[in-house]
Amino acid sequence: MELQEFVAQSSEIVNELSRAIEKRQIGLKEVEERILQFINRIGDLMVQEVLEGISEPFTENRVWVEGEEAVFDQVRTLRFGNRFGGVTERKRRCYKYLRRKGGYYPLDEKLGVQKCGKFSPFLTFLQVLFGSTRPFEESAELLSKALGFSISSTALQWNTEHAGEQLEDDPYRVIEESWRMKGCEEMIVQMDSTTSPQIQPIEGVTGRESLRAPTEWKMCHVGTVQRLQGGKVAKEWTVARYGIMESFGVHLGRTGLAMGVEKAKRLVFLSDGLRANWQICLDHFPGALQILDFYHASERLGEFCGLYKNPEKGQQRYEQWYPMFLDGEALQVIAEMKGDLKELSSKDEGWKHINYFSTNTDRMHYHQYREENLPIGSGKVEGSCKYVVGKRFKGSGMRWKKADNQKVLRARMAKINGYLESHYQPTPRDYTFQHPQKAA
Repeated sequence: MELQEFVAQSSEIVNELSRAIEKRQIGLKEVEERILQFINRIGDLMVQEVLEGISEPFTENRVWVEGEEAVFDQVRTLRFGNRFGGVTERKRRCYKYLRRKGGYYPLDEKLGVQKCGKFSPFLTFLQVLFGSTRPFEESAELLSKALGFSISSTALQWNTEHAGEQLEDDPYRVIEESWRMKGCEEMIVQMDSTTSPQIQPIEGVTGRESLRAPTEWKMCHVGTVQRLQGGKVAKEWTVARYGIMESFGVHLGRTGLAMGVEKAKRLVFLSDGLRANWQICLDHFPGALQILDFYHASERLGEFCGLYKNPEKGQQRYEQWYPMFLDGEALQVIAEMKGDLKELSSKDEGWKHINYFSTNTDRMHYHQYREENLPIGSGKVEGSCKYVVGKRFKGSGMRWKKADNQKVLRARMAKINGYLESHYQPTPRDYTFQHPQKAA
């Protein structure tokens, strides 16, 4: 049926639905579902007609694509599922490279479909958007209901992981260059870590058999970089990576540079007391004001007070020392802790906590930080740990293969930082019909 014939049916459908409501056969929900089906059929036809009206970028038989020579091979059919539940087809010219494997499809790059699998860019984006946010089966169910046609969880998972393989995460490439040059009153960097379950890889074991392997809890490092102007957040970026701390530190440092750390009038680095965290600060954010997360400090205080042989004395000390920490009296608290060591069930454990506080006294001037409206708790990054990692990767019964975990995390970061959708914009490569050296 032609597009015009479909449009002409709209009045008939409106009258039919109105009569059905009058007879109490259906409600508004059913009306909207029926209209959505009709719109999807029209949308499918429109996409097909749009594609048929598009010309090939060129018809030459020889082309150099970013220096690589390719020659016309044959005409093949471009086929993909579109946003409206139909399948769009179009013949297009295909080229093969002469000096390496692979092919070049000019029309695909013009349309922006070269980054997709069996679906259009918009439908692929929607699948990745849902798949990076919720479990695959739940995402497929919700997306199918919203679209008005079925998307399988298998397709949604493949597209999400495929996007994770392709997506760029170098801060210098995904953060707008203008932020590096803008003045910045204050930049606040926070970092923390959390864990999520992965399937232990066993050499030679693949497929379903590999799913029976034991679970390993792998560390994921999370950081946030905020630019503040006039006391308000002007720009924020979140980073997350599995792997060694040093590699994450480099990534966090590049994020700071891309966000304009060199233009910041004041730089603050807030974290818990891990030595590796402060080393990242020294290596990548030199000169930053270091703040020990107050809530980590208060947890350690609670652990120390839990060592008292007399629990009432421990609770009394906690209530006494907690406000002293807030008032910047860490040295006084440490002195009193040392005097109470004999009252603890374990002096060795007590000394561990005392040494922790002694190492961080220069990072515990909480009265000063509060006067200057600086954060004293890493609630922002701890919330990011729960949102970035916990919400998507630590659901009931979830276990991940390492590679899949990393791919979906990359897609999730693109979604959170707001550059996932732009990934599906057309990015055709440069080409010429003359040998690059002769053209020069």
